Amino acid sequence: MRLVLWAKGTRGAACLERLVRAERRPTLVVLQPSMRPGAPCPVEALARTHAIPTIAPHDPHDAATLARLAEQQADVFVLAGYGKILRAEVFDLPRRMTINTHAGRLPQMRGSSPLNWALLTDQREFSLSVIRVDAGVDRGDVLAERSFAICDDDDIRDLHRVANEHFPEMILEVLDAIESDTLAPRRQDDAAARYYPLRFPDDGLVLWDQLTARQAHNRIRALRPPYPGAFTFFEHRRVDLIASQLARDDVRGEPGRIYRIRDDALLVCARDRCLWIREAVFADDGRPLREYVRRYDRLATAQAAACAYYTRRGALC
Repeated sequence: MRLVLWAKGTRGAACLERLVRAERRPTLVVLQPSMRPGAPCPVEALARTHAIPTIAPHDPHDAATLARLAEQQADVFVLAGYGKILRAEVFDLPRRMTINTHAGRLPQMRGSSPLNWALLTDQREFSLSVIRVDAGVDRGDVLAERSFAICDDDDIRDLHRVANEHFPEMILEVLDAIESDTLAPRRQDDAAARYYPLRFPDDGLVLWDQLTARQAHNRIRALRPPYPGAFTFFEHRRVDLIASQLARDDVRGEPGRIYRIRDDALLVCARDRCLWIREAVFADDGRPLREYVRRYDRLATAQAAACAYYTRRGALC
């Protein structure tokens, strides 16, 4: 079976490594151009190690790319972390089909960043899917799927680790089924579909009177680096919120107020109750927040922001 792998990031590298070990070596690897020129590309480095040619077209539909792809005479295109949407002139090139890895239950988690959204929306499990690519976004038949529990202390790194462990095996299962004509596709129910949109850096803002402790925790663990991250403010300085933990004790108080300070965490009150902030640093110099705050200091709230706004305009607050 002749394959072309379209790959990006650690997911793409994990899938490439497993394909090579399974003696399903791609004839070509298509990379997604980096938004940070000069940044290391794990897929490219791995392909070079195995002497597999690579291309990184800015437009996968241009004439030169289409010609190079047609030369491969591929049976299957495999998409692993590749983020550009392909049109039929590309995904119809293989003799059999084009398949894609999607880290969400389908059709309930169509769209962008499904792992992040699974945490943000407080789901208790997440699913990995391998689907057939068609003209719709994440609408193709489901060819393989697995589900996993989400624990309260899991963050986005844990979900990606699971995905990078299981997607390579799922791809091999689907390729074996294609080769043996034993695929059992599951058609998606469009009536049950939900779409999740692209996220932006300022979506990570935490105003402590607007979110419950669990919502704040979910935002922090879903967006921790390498994502842009959750953040708040202290005395007009941005504070990046990197790690948190739900408090076992039910401590209540005023939103944004810091009620306890430990060597490894701050107890901060959200809209309903307190949670532990285990890692928080100032965005401008990277210094830990806990080195600068005192007990009963207050982090950003919508109420305080509104008060400051109207006070500057002469109103009493």
